[in-house]
Amino acid sequence: MSDRARTALAFAIIIGILLVWTFVNKPAAPVQEAERLPPDTVVVPVNATPVPEEPAPATEEFIIVERRGIRLVLSDHGGSVASLNLKEYDIDIVPPGQHLFVSLFKDSLGNLVQPDYTVTEDSVVFIFSHAGTKVTKTYRFDHDRGFSLSIAAGGSSHVLSLKPGLNITEFENPGDDMRNFNVYVKNEKMQTLTASIKDSYAYTAKFEWFALRTKYFILAVNSTSDIDTVLFYKLSGAPAQKETRTASFGCYYMGGGSNRYGAELLGKEDMELVVLLLPMHHGVLAQYDKGYEDIASGGFWGPISRAIMAILNLMHSLIGNYGLAIMIFALLIKLVFFPLSRQMVISQHKMQAIQPELKKIQQKYKSEPQRLNQEMMHLYKTYKVNPFSGCLPLLIQMPIFFALFRTLTTSIEFRQANFMLWITDLSLRDPYYVLPISMGIMMLVQSLTTTVDPRQRLMVIFMPIVMVWIFINLPSGLQLYWFTYNILTLIEHFVVKRGGFK
Repeated sequence: MSDRARTALAFAIIIGILLVWTFVNKPAAPVQEAERLPPDTVVVPVNATPVPEEPAPATEEFIIVERRGIRLVLSDHGGSVASLNLKEYDIDIVPPGQHLFVSLFKDSLGNLVQPDYTVTEDSVVFIFSHAGTKVTKTYRFDHDRGFSLSIAAGGSSHVLSLKPGLNITEFENPGDDMRNFNVYVKNEKMQTLTASIKDSYAYTAKFEWFALRTKYFILAVNSTSDIDTVLFYKLSGAPAQKETRTASFGCYYMGGGSNRYGAELLGKEDMELVVLLLPMHHGVLAQYDKGYEDIASGGFWGPISRAIMAILNLMHSLIGNYGLAIMIFALLIKLVFFPLSRQMVISQHKMQAIQPELKKIQQKYKSEPQRLNQEMMHLYKTYKVNPFSGCLPLLIQMPIFFALFRTLTTSIEFRQANFMLWITDLSLRDPYYVLPISMGIMMLVQSLTTTVDPRQRLMVIFMPIVMVWIFINLPSGLQLYWFTYNILTLIEHFVVKRGGFK
């Protein structure tokens, strides 16, 4: 294999890794859940004009509940949740002007029945009169990141609606957020239902929990009672007419990031639910011992990804900056693979040195392919050159690169994580494109200093442009890693070329 072909193969492997992983992967210390929190509920009745998804009274009463981990706003509009804020991350999962967990009890005119309600220090009870039956709906605030919900329907059929779906939380990159919206159900094992939901999908089997997911958060609805059916709905577009960009890969903008998902629970008996709003953090999800962590497992690369994240978290605990942790991690990877990469650099230089002899052989035996291969192998053996050694370090690093790509693009630890100067969020792209362009320049310099064949000049110039195109809209955490790795590679080439690092 010629040096030109080996270079092309090396770049093809890198590009292939990024392309395959991007298209395949559409996706704080743990706080122990308390059985019962201290009585710190604050109740504030408010009158306001609503913007409902169902017919509602001219005014609406809200009950504001402040707990340790959440801020919950309940409404008498179907005894629903008008706001659910996870304090740890300051996000509200209810779309603006919408309601979740709406009880669709309607009167003869088709209007929602407006309930009465009573409030205690740790619960709110809504009381409906429907078809001659008294129905009670009780919210109990007994979880750090959620609540318990029970409905005593007296045998009446009823519908509990989450049809508006979840709100976008990443407004700086809503397209990427929506690209990760998914639906999961746990029965004997966890299933992903997203692909089954064309417009709507009726799930009739018994379930332990179902979850609606955004990129960084899940709303888990746990059931201990029999529910006839859960209807899942596909919702197109962002809520509240928010302007939404499509998810991007390089300069290419991908579709498939325009759907959210809602649900309705249909029951004839009493309902007992536990609702939790959780971050997509493997450690936090695992502590509940419900299998939530399967959502964040990461598939085949998950264990490697979690190991990488553990290393980055350890560095962050020591230096307090995830950007610096990423740079140190790039240095560690370079040191671990230095023996292989050093051999790759030496092999490249040897291949450059024997290029004149190789060209003579190729010219002399161009009409005798078998003899040409024999002479080339003899030349490689004489000069102790392995033409495939240049690709070996890349192949060995592939599992780490796959896992690292997933870690730096999906881990909630990098959400709103500041680095320095203009990089204020490692989960977003570099706003001024300094990192990807600088990376491309370094790759160009490295290629120009290690390539002697004039026929390869076009490839030498073209490949850094392709890499900039790939990285330009990826998260700045990943850009920072590749930028640092390229600096170290450039230094390594200069030092090894001059006989250093023996």
